[in-house]
Amino acid sequence: MTRNSLSEMESTGRVEQRNMRCGILHGAFFQMGTAFADPYAVVPLFLSGFTESRVLIGLIVSLIEAFTIVPQLGVSQRIRRNPGLARPIMLAGIWIRCGAWGIIALTTILVSNHMLWILVVFMLLVAVYSLGAGFAVLPFRRVISETITPEHRGTFFGGRLAAGGVLAALAGMVVKSILGNEGLTWPRNYGVLFAFSFISLAIAYIAMSCLRFPPKPATRSPHGLPPLREEIRNVWKAYPILRRLIGVRLLSGGLPLVLPFLTLYATKEVGIPLAWVGIFVTAQQMGAIFANVVWMPLGNRFGTRSVIRAGLGLAVVSLAIIAAFESAVALALAFALSGGARSAIKVGFSGYVLELGTPEIRPLLFALEGTLLMPLYFMPLLGGFLADALGYRPLVLLGGVLLLGALVLARTLCEPRRADPSCGPCVASEDLR
Repeated sequence: MTRNSLSEMESTGRVEQRNMRCGILHGAFFQMGTAFADPYAVVPLFLSGFTESRVLIGLIVSLIEAFTIVPQLGVSQRIRRNPGLARPIMLAGIWIRCGAWGIIALTTILVSNHMLWILVVFMLLVAVYSLGAGFAVLPFRRVISETITPEHRGTFFGGRLAAGGVLAALAGMVVKSILGNEGLTWPRNYGVLFAFSFISLAIAYIAMSCLRFPPKPATRSPHGLPPLREEIRNVWKAYPILRRLIGVRLLSGGLPLVLPFLTLYATKEVGIPLAWVGIFVTAQQMGAIFANVVWMPLGNRFGTRSVIRAGLGLAVVSLAIIAAFESAVALALAFALSGGARSAIKVGFSGYVLELGTPEIRPLLFALEGTLLMPLYFMPLLGGFLADALGYRPLVLLGGVLLLGALVLARTLCEPRRADPSCGPCVASEDLR
């Protein structure tokens, strides 16, 4: 082996170590920021001060992720034509998100009670916040796929969730303290939580800004790419596993169908005190922490498919507990199990797509998957319709049925780690070995 080859390997190793550290730090504080303003626990309660319509609440919760799909196909083609644009596009996206959430926090703290225009401003800023993610997510996934080797990705994603779970559990205790403080009235109590969320996001995005992109992309796309429609058609034929994967992802929407309405159900129908919401958030994060002790070695040893299956099974159990019991302790247990399920689903699906295809085609794979998953992002809206029309218990039962369907279909997924030809013409374990 030549001296230049050794030097290149050492440099690659340093980049991987740096990006592991920065990526885990980003994931930890991002998860903490999300816990202060949890879209499935805190935000619905904040919105219930403006409206009793669970449809409207579900719509706004849906917007937190729905707009991420809008720019992704365009961004994927742009960074494949000019890989050097990946970093500036990512930076623009994350700081737009941070600024939008800062304005939300400031507005919520300063305004008077029950001013309806706040709800309109909140919806618009949430849309901007979501749109920023659409610009940032593909460059982020690209740098991870090019600098973190497959055998370390389980540790990477699991480490992000484990470290984030610890910080988010602490955030849950802060949520409990603030929402249980009678001196802080609505909406300023939520404004304080949103401010903590903004600070955590700023730290997360500083860490994300320190990610080091490879000086040269692993493969450089030709300047004359075919039309986007033709590329999509070719990818759809070359990777038939995408059809099953998208089917599993859509059916896994049984969890976000139900989760945004659990705190409303607990506080308004079961009569559980508001301070318990912080305990629910903490339980959810602690569930993710303990589950990651399993997900990391499971993903590293057996592949991401096994993590997906385990997460779906855990989600089914969590909804079964909600359907069977009506107590604060049972709901806390269900939140803990759903936290473990959400972490597994997130680690599993993210890792699965990262192991499909070549580095240059992965941005398009992610963008195509994200675009086709549009119905998944509106599951909270559907949940709002069903909760208004049928009540909470039928909603939980339907969510469980969808998750069972996802679990059955997940058994048909191939395993990219084993170079299974049904996964496509080239898998990550081959091109990054």
